[in-house]
Order: sequence, then C-alpha cells, then structure tokens
Amino acid sequence: MRAAFIVDTKKIEIRDVPMPTYTDDEMLVKVEACGVCTSDMASFLNSYSEEMKKRMPMPRRVGHEPAGTVVEVGKNVKDFKVGDRVTGIFGDGCFAEYVVCAPNDKEMRGHGVIVGKIPDGIPIEHAIGEPMMCLTSIARTTQPEFGDTIFQAGAGFMGLGVIAAVASPLVKEYIVADLEDWRLDLAKKMGATITLNPKKCDVVEEVMKITEGKGVDISIEVVGHPPTMKMVGDVLKTNRGKIIAVGWHQAPDTYELQSWIKSPIIYSPQGIGMSTDFQSELTRALWAIKKDIFPMKQLVTHTYTLDQMNEAFNDNLGRTPGYIKGVVMPWKK
Repeated sequence: MRAAFIVDTKKIEIRDVPMPTYTDDEMLVKVEACGVCTSDMASFLNSYSEEMKKRMPMPRRVGHEPAGTVVEVGKNVKDFKVGDRVTGIFGDGCFAEYVVCAPNDKEMRGHGVIVGKIPDGIPIEHAIGEPMMCLTSIARTTQPEFGDTIFQAGAGFMGLGVIAAVASPLVKEYIVADLEDWRLDLAKKMGATITLNPKKCDVVEEVMKITEGKGVDISIEVVGHPPTMKMVGDVLKTNRGKIIAVGWHQAPDTYELQSWIKSPIIYSPQGIGMSTDFQSELTRALWAIKKDIFPMKQLVTHTYTLDQMNEAFNDNLGRTPGYIKGVVMPWKK
C-alpha cells in the first residue's frame, strides 16, 4: 500500500509499504479521507522541541483525522463489520491507503481508541470525526448564558466551527476578530454579529467600546499565538468571565497572561480534553454534521490526493485564499 512520510523540513514523500497486519481484536480500515490539521504543521516544519524530535524522528507518519470503510475484521471485534463506514480517533499515520483500528483498545492516549459508524448521507470527506469531536467538546464547554457577550479571536476552520455550534439568539453579541476579511464574512454567515480586523482597528479598544467598558462574558482563543492569547484576556470582564483556550500552540513561546488574573473561570478544552465521555462527543458530532449544524460544505474547501500531500500542507500553512479545511483522499483519482 501507499503511505505519506515527512522526510525532511517541508518535504513529504509517498512510499510503498507492506499492508498492515491486524490481530483478532483489530480491524483493517480503507482510509478514504483524512483531514489536514494545523497540529500536523509542527511536524511538517520540524519545529518540535529537541525532546520531541528525538521521540519522533524522521521519517514520520502523521494524520489523525481519518474516515473510511472497514474491509476486514478480527474475530473478537463484535460491534463493526465489513462495509461499515467509520471515523474517530485511530492513532497517527492515517495519511495512507489502509490503517489498522483497534476498537477495543481502552489505553491509547489515555482515552482509548474512539470509533463510530458514519450515518448514511454524509459524504466521506465531511465525516472527519476527530476535529468535529473537538468542536463538540468546545461547544459544550462554552455554555453561554442568556444575554452573554462573546469575543472570539480566529475564524479559521476550528473558529468557524465554534461559531456555528455556539452562536444563538440567546447571545447578545458574538464578536469575532480575524486578519482576513473573507473569513470574517464567513464568520457572519456562521452567526457572528460583529467582526473586527486587527489590521484595520484596535480590537481591544473596539470590544471595550461595544461593551461600554465592561468587557465580555466569554472569550475564546482559536489561533494559538501570544498576541491573541493576551487579547482574549484584555477584553474579559473582571468577574465571572470565562476563557476558552482552543488554539494549538506549535512551539515554545512567551505568553503575557497578566490580563488573565481577573478571577476568571478558565477552561482549556484543547482537543477533547474537557470531555468525560469521548464516545459521546463523536456521536454528538456526527449528529451535528448530519443536521448541518456544522456546515461541512462551507468548511471543507479543498480535497487532495496522496500525491498532492505537499500542496495540501503548504496550502494549510499559507492560508491560500478561500482555504478553510483540506482533506486528503488517498483513493481520489
């Protein structure tokens, strides 16, 4: 079979490797889609700490947002059969034609393998369960109260997904900041009520004007950089505020968090870290995709073959105009 390997900084090769073998407790999945995640970029750029580089030497296999079809099952696998379309968290290395999934593994990453059946009617490239589980967990953690004002930094794939899941008529204002006007236009379509571009205004000053100097009730960071981490604290109200830290932080950096010291309630649901029932997050996420609560047609903007992996990763890095989310489809012609 064919699989993608990161072999050097910003260089991916597609190699022929033996078909994976599976045990009686595992099943073989034909990978038909795997999302390109911003967290993969640290591996692509080789920007890991020296300790991480030792733990993950090149060549590296990545890819943790798979969806595909079960083609073989071990005799101890009871809940899945050949032909089932599945998604979830199987492990890394899913930019490949096939991957082994151990649905009974309760130990992987501390929470075990999480796998669920994809409902009929969902295109396979929209059924990338892992990031949608994260969005589901974030939405459930945010829990805005009646009349709350929300500020959010970032309107990329995760940011737009958060808006789609959290915005409601019960929220007084949903203020979103991003550097790209076309993404802010999408944020409005997802439910944002006010959009701000930091290249055109002082975001903190504008938010404080909007809130008459009080600050916001909930502040969400979906970028993963020091300036926006500071920003979400600067606009937070001084009592009963809540910070939702979503952004993926690619490498060691210095963060100014003095403005966070306002007695806020701070949640950090990166990934599905705030969840107490991971399987439930996947079930809820697939329901939300099916109901178009997560508007996947607008969120998944690019698809690629395995041979286009370098292009896929560079599009993610460069934020190609119109790019929100890329999905690699190993069997796409």
